[in-house]
Amino acid sequence: MACQITRLIVELSREGTASSVPAHTLPTSLGLGYLCHQLHAIPLESNVRRKESKKAFLLGSFERECHLCASVSSLPYPTNPNTKPLAVAFHNSKSSFSSGGLDPCYKSLPACLRRHPSCGLPRSLKFYFRSAASRSADSSNAYQGTLQQMQTQLERSPADIVQIEDGRFLYSGLTSIELLITLINLQLVSYEPVVDLSIKILKSPIMNSLLRGPILWMVKRTVFSHFCAGEDVGEASETLRRTWELGLRCILDYSLEDAMDNISCDLNLEGFLKTIYQTHLLPSGSVSFSCVKITAICPLPLLERISNLLRWQHKHASFNLPWKDECLPLLAPESPTYHVQRQPDSLSEDEQRDILAAKERLWKLCKESDHAGLPLLVDAEHTSVQPAIDYFTYTAALQFNRGGRPLIYGTIQAYLKDSFPRLALAMGEAAKRGVSFGVKLVRGAYLTRECTLSGLMGAPSPVYSFIEDTHKCYDVCAAFMLERAALGDGSVVLATHNFDSGRSAAAKAEQLGLVKADGRLQFAQLKGMADGLSLALAHAGFQVSKYLPFGPVAHVIPYLIRRAEENRGLLGNTLPDRHCIRRELKARCLGSTIL
Repeated sequence: MACQITRLIVELSREGTASSVPAHTLPTSLGLGYLCHQLHAIPLESNVRRKESKKAFLLGSFERECHLCASVSSLPYPTNPNTKPLAVAFHNSKSSFSSGGLDPCYKSLPACLRRHPSCGLPRSLKFYFRSAASRSADSSNAYQGTLQQMQTQLERSPADIVQIEDGRFLYSGLTSIELLITLINLQLVSYEPVVDLSIKILKSPIMNSLLRGPILWMVKRTVFSHFCAGEDVGEASETLRRTWELGLRCILDYSLEDAMDNISCDLNLEGFLKTIYQTHLLPSGSVSFSCVKITAICPLPLLERISNLLRWQHKHASFNLPWKDECLPLLAPESPTYHVQRQPDSLSEDEQRDILAAKERLWKLCKESDHAGLPLLVDAEHTSVQPAIDYFTYTAALQFNRGGRPLIYGTIQAYLKDSFPRLALAMGEAAKRGVSFGVKLVRGAYLTRECTLSGLMGAPSPVYSFIEDTHKCYDVCAAFMLERAALGDGSVVLATHNFDSGRSAAAKAEQLGLVKADGRLQFAQLKGMADGLSLALAHAGFQVSKYLPFGPVAHVIPYLIRRAEENRGLLGNTLPDRHCIRRELKARCLGSTIL
């Protein structure tokens, strides 16, 4: 196989064009840097001499086929400028490979190759060593398996770069007990009668009786342990370290519900800041973002008032809001305005002071996040308060997103019919102003509430009627932001549990040549949801984070209830994960590989 690859490189260099090479043999999603990295991942053997001889043989095959003696630099400069970096990269990778080092040779590649669409970021070595060791105790068989997988990777189309079929590789870092517990929890939450009964119990007066303790004990050891990281930062850090071992980064989410007054807002701010301060005690690089709910640092009634005033100004451009600061566009022509039927009253002096206090809280979070080296994600809410949330977010973006990378990220919910127009307007204005624009894309979590409110107001629902339309909108928004990220003026966090959307985005990123370590593209999933997708994306080299909500069980119960009520479809749509886990557990039982 090494000979085949080097023949392609030499032919490209000599002919100066890819036209003479069959399209199906040329790796489109993986470059030579990836191949050389995989050479590093030859399974460890007790016999060092055998290992070195295999490395020498493979390296020698490269040199003989390229007709090289000491350096690949003797290759003629090709007419096609994209092929010369391949030769240079081979030379650099050869040196690293010969030295026996385990550093990913991607770092040694020239910048021109790292930007090349065919060069993907190599996956972490530890995954390959672990998977190779678990496949077979016979190092020779493991070696052949590595070569076979290399061939499969090179022949794979970009759309198949995210693979979930090989459970031995995908779940190699998880024990059978962990997989079994995950399967049981996913099976329980996928059964609606169980979810309905649980919600009724948690919302009933029984929670104020002597049964409260046993119920909380049961909740903590089932649904809480599956979807949440712990009751405090200490417990959450243990979950984080386990997640980090799997190659996934984390977003510590201090779970708080809506605040109704300034006292609650100040207390919530302390909780958010404490979470940021604690990140320096965790493994370096294990935390990818800090996050905040604007509804936790600004009173909810005030957010509703601000949103109504912003909508009224959207309908009547001459309507003056003296307290409003400069920000990016908040609403599009398609945005619904049924929430406000008549001109709202102006804000009182106390309300305007509360706006300044909320702004100061957000500014403090931004500064502390910047000091900790963590971008700040702002969660989305229901449409009754979303314009105000976007107002605070985009005002902060104009202040803090002046560098090459955004510090603060807003959130777009793709199930809203006006989501793409609002995204395009904000992105376009940010580009004009030279502001780095960051956004997290989600599908949305307030379907029941939105449909109920619009029905009461006698207005069309702001949410797509069919899930297929939501999927399409999400993929369109993702493709749009990926293109802007490739241009260097946008960054996106694709928060999705949908396997098709994950594959589509990964293929688009490969097509655009986005460098996976660049950070302009990241994926995210909730803890306990779509773990197969998270691991598959991470194994493909993408940066992936898991949302880790944490907090006292009694305080997090409202969060769990809201997730259950608003995400019934999501909880029931765990079939892909359950299928993969069940298949892997069966394979381990048949192969007597119980870890």
